[in-house]
Amino acid sequence: LLFAQNCASCHGEDAAATANWKDTNADGNYPPPPLNGSAHAWHHSKDLLKQTIEDGGTKIGGVMPGFKGKLSDTEIDAVIAFFQSLWPDEIYAKWAERYKVSAISNIDNLTTTPAQSDAATKDKITRLLKLRLGSDSVSEPVETPVSDIFQTEFGKNYAYLTADGRYLFMADLIDLEQEQNLTNNAKRKIATPAPKPLSNEVNGNAKTRKMTDLLMLRLGSKAIAEPVETPIGGIYQARFGVNYAYLTENGRYALIGNLIDLERGQNLTNLARQKIALDAIAQFPLEARAVFPASGDEKAVLNIFTDTSCAFCQKLHGEIANLQAAGISVHYLPYPREGTQGPGYQTLKQVWCASDRANAMTIAKGQIEGDLPAGDCTSAGLVDQGYALGNSVGISGTPALFKSNGEMIQGYVPSQQLIQQVLGN
Repeated sequence: LLFAQNCASCHGEDAAATANWKDTNADGNYPPPPLNGSAHAWHHSKDLLKQTIEDGGTKIGGVMPGFKGKLSDTEIDAVIAFFQSLWPDEIYAKWAERYKVSAISNIDNLTTTPAQSDAATKDKITRLLKLRLGSDSVSEPVETPVSDIFQTEFGKNYAYLTADGRYLFMADLIDLEQEQNLTNNAKRKIATPAPKPLSNEVNGNAKTRKMTDLLMLRLGSKAIAEPVETPIGGIYQARFGVNYAYLTENGRYALIGNLIDLERGQNLTNLARQKIALDAIAQFPLEARAVFPASGDEKAVLNIFTDTSCAFCQKLHGEIANLQAAGISVHYLPYPREGTQGPGYQTLKQVWCASDRANAMTIAKGQIEGDLPAGDCTSAGLVDQGYALGNSVGISGTPALFKSNGEMIQGYVPSQQLIQQVLGN
């Protein structure tokens, strides 16, 4: 999650970044290198990796900002551990040997048998977390009321790990039946009441139905998707709004947050979000968008939710020609960021009523002179549809960009960096 929030916009969600990372850009700067083991990151000690994250990359000809004061020492450790988890086993082993790190390259090396003690299981989990998070500041895991789910603390954060050490929940653990946030209880050192028997009305329903009903009851919302199985036995995923909950099969406990596959270095919750976003955007017809086609062969499509009154949307629009020249088609979808009362709402309607929406968009964003039609046509309703669609996929502002794999890039990114991100996958 920390990598996704702070690093993925340049290095890519999968840390693959730029294929030609050794070549300077047109402005003379080096692009973000891959961090997945295919570039030089593994040539550096952990101390140097941490120093680079803290100080940034401008000293070595890059453009990366420094994160000192923005990320804590524990958080930087977690970021390093995430991209190291993407390294091939042989690369990690070389790095570990070079810097005399205890190399545990595969989760199988930490497997315990049922005959081994609880202490051995907890030790296995602790060692695995230290490896994956790249930090010694990991508390000994403690049992939770959920079978085979352990709670651990690192820094100021709490996480929940499966007994095999494979999956990690960066989430709050909620006892839905007793309306207790067990994570907050742990933070405040409050003892959690002993679980009470589940009510008859819950026990009397089928698995997925009782989970859905109970979540609807506790969250006070009917917008709960039917739970689906996860790779973890007895744990189901349910979507409510733009959030995800992971439920025990008896509907009693919910982990609300992100589910991480530590072995593959994948945020499974983000992957679910990306699929939802792709499916939702696909429902907005191509002919209903304002399209700026790629020059020559199309290499990728970038969907952008935009508002004409947004200064950063206007700035990005001034660089659309760079994206087109790189083979990226831009598809605009309307999103009045302040709703029907916002300054861009009526202008977006005018754009969508124009016979040439691309030209109208350029006029509306102040790039060229021209007149816009009245915003009272049938197509004006597409602005409301775009707003509803944007809300359904979790947009909080503009511009909001969606790559062809459903990954969202929030906010303005300079075109040269954006091209690398969009074409990097």
